[in-house]
Amino acid sequence: MATKQATIEVNQPEPSSRMETVLDRLRVGGFDPTVRWWEFAGFGSLIVIALVMRLWDVGVRAMHHDESLHALYSWNLFNDLNYQHNPMMHGPFQFEANAAIFFILGDSDVTARLLYVVMGTALVAMPFLLRKRIGRLGAIFTAAALTFSPALLYFSRFARNDILMAVWALGLVISMWRYLDEGKNRYLYFSAALMALALGTKESAYLVIATLGLFLALQVGAPTLSRLLRPVEIEGVSPPVAVGRVAKTLWGSYSQGFDLAIISRPTAYLLLLVTLTLPLWSAFAAIFQDTLLWSWTNLVLAAPEGNPIIGSPIGGGKVIAFLIIVALGGLGGLAGYRWNWGIWWRCALIFWIIWILLYTTFGTNFFPGIRSGVWNSLGYWVVQQGEARGGQPWYYYFVITPVYEYLPLLVGVIAGVFYFRKRDQFSLFLVYWPAVTFALYTIASEKMPWLLVNITLPLIVLSGKFMADIVERIEWRSLTRNGGLLVIAAVPIFVLLLWQLAFFEPTQRNVINIVLPLALAAVLLGMAASGFYVARRMGQQAFGAVALLGLVAMLAVLTVRTGWIASYQNGDTPVEMIVYTQTSPDITRLLDTIEATGAGDTIPLIIDQTSGFTWPWAWYLRNETNVNFPSYSGSSVVSNPGAPIVVVHSQNQDAADEGLRGIYTKGERIRHRWWFPESTYRNLTPTKFVKAIFDRESWRRTMDYWLNREGVSDRLGSEDSYVYFQQGFQQNFSEQP
Repeated sequence: MATKQATIEVNQPEPSSRMETVLDRLRVGGFDPTVRWWEFAGFGSLIVIALVMRLWDVGVRAMHHDESLHALYSWNLFNDLNYQHNPMMHGPFQFEANAAIFFILGDSDVTARLLYVVMGTALVAMPFLLRKRIGRLGAIFTAAALTFSPALLYFSRFARNDILMAVWALGLVISMWRYLDEGKNRYLYFSAALMALALGTKESAYLVIATLGLFLALQVGAPTLSRLLRPVEIEGVSPPVAVGRVAKTLWGSYSQGFDLAIISRPTAYLLLLVTLTLPLWSAFAAIFQDTLLWSWTNLVLAAPEGNPIIGSPIGGGKVIAFLIIVALGGLGGLAGYRWNWGIWWRCALIFWIIWILLYTTFGTNFFPGIRSGVWNSLGYWVVQQGEARGGQPWYYYFVITPVYEYLPLLVGVIAGVFYFRKRDQFSLFLVYWPAVTFALYTIASEKMPWLLVNITLPLIVLSGKFMADIVERIEWRSLTRNGGLLVIAAVPIFVLLLWQLAFFEPTQRNVINIVLPLALAAVLLGMAASGFYVARRMGQQAFGAVALLGLVAMLAVLTVRTGWIASYQNGDTPVEMIVYTQTSPDITRLLDTIEATGAGDTIPLIIDQTSGFTWPWAWYLRNETNVNFPSYSGSSVVSNPGAPIVVVHSQNQDAADEGLRGIYTKGERIRHRWWFPESTYRNLTPTKFVKAIFDRESWRRTMDYWLNREGVSDRLGSEDSYVYFQQGFQQNFSEQP
């Protein structure tokens, strides 16, 4: 019988045996990696939907100031390889990738945003690689939330690098957990590449690496300290004696040494994060230059505002900077050698090849690029922390997150409480990641709406897994018998009726306006009583689960609506907080006139560059050779500038009216850039907040804005230009209110 069985096994088709062997190896922790048909259909559909949503009308919105900077410098690189890393515009990756896209597809507003469209779509596919940890259904829910997230949708259609950072960050999280689960070296190699790409994209990579590193340090350090300190007797002794005993125990353990070759997977991954990037943290030493620890030396490690190269060392500070870089690089290499040299040098090679290629623009800017990337990249932003660009209040993300990402925020808070009590390592990580990320961006001095991408991503992963756990634990057959399905439908109805009652405002005193609120109250009481009865039959936990599903379903519909309005209706209109300061559609209207008349090409065109009004014109008119960008100031506006179209900053309007009178038409106002009225949320104090909670009118104003963006359109701020046309010049531009 044994012989017959052996013969059967030998005669099975070899490809199937190999496939089964591969699958057996992949079945870690009882997870079967075979893709179900509904997974394939779900991810396929979401990827297509995400791509269409991100491509739809992507070139229509006026180019933001920052978008035009990124697009033009990418175009310069595409044309003549003229690019050098400037930390003000973050890492070089987006410029080099955009230049490649321009080379393949040509340059336009659409192709200038195409990189971010593609990466935003790729982000939707990535939860598939994390499904062993968040579950098959959790991966689908997470991908769906990434598809329709208002913040992620908007900034996947926006030429800034924050959506790129979301891809690298999620990639690092996936690689880390795949390595912790499977221990395969390839995930270390993937991580090395992802860290290089992240550090070549934006300095927020330091926050991502620090967040993951701190989690691993706590995971490794807490049990180790507990084990080492368990025998130490500190009860009943004075604090100095207790500290002394602890220090003696720790020093004794350290002096005995430890073998890096046999460390745990979390420790190995932590070592990888630290040792590969250690030299790039060198400029962080500049935080001490204005303190008593360093100021006495008079050495500058990071040049402040007003210097030619902000964030760079000056004079003797260059020597200190070089020594710090060499010391940290040597320390990282030594730790890698002691850990596992065969793996570490390969990771280091992958990391540094990618990093050097990016910062040297593939070898065309070698030593300046390396110097700028190693020190100035972080040094610039260490200096900028004191500037607090944007000037937003500390509670900024507490305001903007509920406006756009209310669904993952609500579910994430509930999930955080649930998983914190569960206390397995991955669940704790899912709670830790959004909490620490939110705290870091709240502490950071610069707060901008595009940074909401970094906060939204971990909230979505946390809430996606939690909702899948809820759905999978519900006994659906029992739920049908106990009326649970009715609860899912009843929750949105209950919320809508409660909304109507809370904000009911009778236009006149009559029977209907008296009976209607009483009827609403009666219906709500009846629904509440029915819910109490169903909860007793189902059990409180089951009832809470299905009620949450109903609430999530309603908020999901609202989320799709919020993203649609923000991206397609108000994409360049700052009634949206997420739009912030944006180029006005008046600019694209005037651009149509300029292109129709041939101005800037065969006909001269003058644009006043006061207050940075070169942008986005420099991008829009990049192919024109007959454009002049003077910087007018009051009386410097000449009477006959020699161009049929003259655009002047509003502060120079009086001088332009005087100098161009009789030769040019009356100046027509153009809103160059406009912005959200930040007075609506600034200067909020605890007293004002508490008072608003109990003020019905404050609730009404808040809800009017939250739902329909009402109450701010008449308060938008703007900085304007005036356009003057030469008398008799044929044009079809007309001012709009």
